[in-house]
Amino acid sequence: MTASHGLSSINCTSCGAGLSVLGGGRVLSHVCGYCGAVLDTQDNYKVLDSIGKRNHPASPVQIGQTLNVDGVDFTVIGTLGIVERYGGRVWKWVEHQIFSPTHGYLWLNVEDGNLTFTRKVRDFNMQHWLSSSTVERSETPPRRSYKGETYKYYDSAVTEIDFMEGEFNWVPKLGEKKEVVNLLGPDGMLGLVKSQTEREVELTRLLPRAETARDLGFDESALGTASPHPLAPYLAWPEEGFLRRALAVTALVALVLGLAFMFNSGRNILTTQAVDVASLPASFEFDVTNTAQLARLEFRTNFNNQWASFAAEVLGPDGEPVVAGARAISYYSGRSGGESWSEGSRSGNFRFRPGTEGTHRVRLELMESSATPPTGTVQLRVAQGKPTAFWLFVLAGLSAIGYVIVRGRKSVHESRRFAGSDWSD
Repeated sequence: MTASHGLSSINCTSCGAGLSVLGGGRVLSHVCGYCGAVLDTQDNYKVLDSIGKRNHPASPVQIGQTLNVDGVDFTVIGTLGIVERYGGRVWKWVEHQIFSPTHGYLWLNVEDGNLTFTRKVRDFNMQHWLSSSTVERSETPPRRSYKGETYKYYDSAVTEIDFMEGEFNWVPKLGEKKEVVNLLGPDGMLGLVKSQTEREVELTRLLPRAETARDLGFDESALGTASPHPLAPYLAWPEEGFLRRALAVTALVALVLGLAFMFNSGRNILTTQAVDVASLPASFEFDVTNTAQLARLEFRTNFNNQWASFAAEVLGPDGEPVVAGARAISYYSGRSGGESWSEGSRSGNFRFRPGTEGTHRVRLELMESSATPPTGTVQLRVAQGKPTAFWLFVLAGLSAIGYVIVRGRKSVHESRRFAGSDWSD
């Protein structure tokens, strides 16, 4: 007999065990799960080979179970145990061939507690094939494009079949090896697979673990603990896009306003004549009408190649001190190597908040000077209503940090996706 759509089961021609027929007319082999005989479905289930009795790999997925992938119902028809060996380490996972009468043959993979499905890609440009030897010669991780998406090199492997059971649309062999180069894209893994006879391209996507397990008829706990998977989707915060834009706008507006406030010196209420430094101390009066905002007292000198320290005390209308402070003013300039240079500043200032309205008095005194006798002049300016930019700069800084955190979440996610890559510079 030959494979027929009408068959629902057959008896193994080696051991007589009953075997379900689930995979349709393109199935080429059937591996008996009882005796390990490899049967030719196109030639009356003649025995082609035997793998003997082997331990079944760990997988909660069983032949005959059904699941829905992208709205299409598939049936599990075969199981392969796959092993990779490298550098004394061994990795194992299970690949189940699944079948749909309308969509053909795909693979359901169980690895490290995750479920993925793989399909063949027929429209990849094979002129852009990437081999492991090409990867070894590359200075940067190779990239390939498929359907407008960019896929970046992730890892290479040599896989080997370690177990077989069920129906397959080709004739697998125990120990059969394949070279695989995997490239990671936004939501899929592109696998460039080379066997002894052909080259194929596969696309793998991550399946929702709980939903798929439930669809197959078991609880997701049967899969064990899931390891982080490079295809795990980015989980954005609610309204993350709006939050990112709002933080960026807030940081920019606060920065602009802060700069505007910083360069706003307020309304001038005192400007003295230039006073010889040698004539100090001196006193000056000014009227304060704004106590809600800061006032600014500024020293301006005509110094050149000298320094001096000034002390100023502001007294309120009641004669009590409002603020006292000192500023050192230093300015030097010259020419060196045909170029002019200068350092320091000819001015200094400090801010204070007046407690009451009315006439205030400022007393200016010379504390120290580099010149003997003291030379140069100093002028005082007092302005009121000086806005403070401090909290605006704080807001701008916090908003900028928030923006970096929100924006950086996706970058961190992308970095973690490639954490398992075997690429090394």
